[in-house]
Amino acid sequence: MTCAFDDWTYMKRYFITTILPENLIAIYNLSFAACNFSFNLLSGNAFDKVYSILPLYTTGDIDASAFDDYRFKLIYCRFLRSLGRKFTVLAALDEQYRIFKKIPKGSSVWTYNLNSLNAFLVVLLKLFKKSVQVNVIVLDFTPVKSGIGLNSIYLRLINSAHGNICLADSELFTCTNKLLIPGVVPSKVEEYPQIENVNNKFLLSGALSETIAQISLVLETFSHLPNCELHVTGGDSYELIEDYARKYSNIIYHGKVSFSEYVRIMHETTFVLSTRDPFAPENQCNFPSKIIEAFLHNRIVVSTIKYPQLKGIEYFFVSSIPDLLENQISDIIGKSEIMLIQFANQGKKISEMFSAKVWNDAMLKIENL
Repeated sequence: MTCAFDDWTYMKRYFITTILPENLIAIYNLSFAACNFSFNLLSGNAFDKVYSILPLYTTGDIDASAFDDYRFKLIYCRFLRSLGRKFTVLAALDEQYRIFKKIPKGSSVWTYNLNSLNAFLVVLLKLFKKSVQVNVIVLDFTPVKSGIGLNSIYLRLINSAHGNICLADSELFTCTNKLLIPGVVPSKVEEYPQIENVNNKFLLSGALSETIAQISLVLETFSHLPNCELHVTGGDSYELIEDYARKYSNIIYHGKVSFSEYVRIMHETTFVLSTRDPFAPENQCNFPSKIIEAFLHNRIVVSTIKYPQLKGIEYFFVSSIPDLLENQISDIIGKSEIMLIQFANQGKKISEMFSAKVWNDAMLKIENL
């Protein structure tokens, strides 16, 4: 992969992440959101080399095409991972050591989060290749509630890095060489359909846990709003969602779908919900990629958290209190189409604010401090 900078004196830049070719993401249970983020970032051609390490739950052999993608090099310890889940920690350590040997002195390393898939590598670099600049892209982080846990160690490594790019600001992140960018848009963006006629269709997708989606609250709210359609895609809480879908004709559960099918469903809805629990500690340290994605596709966003990093972007902020949320959704769909259109079709603005080039410039700025 060719670095985007023309100056022949640039330091080599490496990216450590978790990705697979698009056709294998669902097969090996990787996060579409995480993979899309990495691929969007890669579209800016900012890295000399990209290495991928798979999650600890990945065991056994893997499709040969996973090693053929020109965009990244998959490092995978077949032997240890073939022995089962108990040996994947050792496999991840071996994989990180292999990457450590490949990174030359005087280079810059960027990691996708800092966790069990790259912490050993970071320690090795800090101890034995001190000329390597370690930088962390902090997409999400879950604080330790009490005592000392692995995340406490990871947080210390994040804060001791040369630099951070954080998707969300938090007092936990104390690295002074830090920039805040809530998401990344690919360097070449398709022209997604704009909203010309508003409908009362809402989409909730992704991880559907109580912390991430407040799924019980959302289902109960829309069960009282027969004039609205709630479309749900993704995993978690299957039985609960299916039960509501059977009882209420305005709640449609699509289950887990391909990315192309997800986009098709999104384009048929006007509103995209982001209903994270605003009181959950982990939601103070991340930013939902679904929001940037929804804006990019010109949808109207409804969020239970107000994000200062979205200054200049129009979206609806709603409550997590049941009765109040129901009233606010009713108020939203009761607004005139002229008013609602002002909250739609912001894809071009998002592309300019969070493009891969913006990220390239940010990484260069951090490396030069």
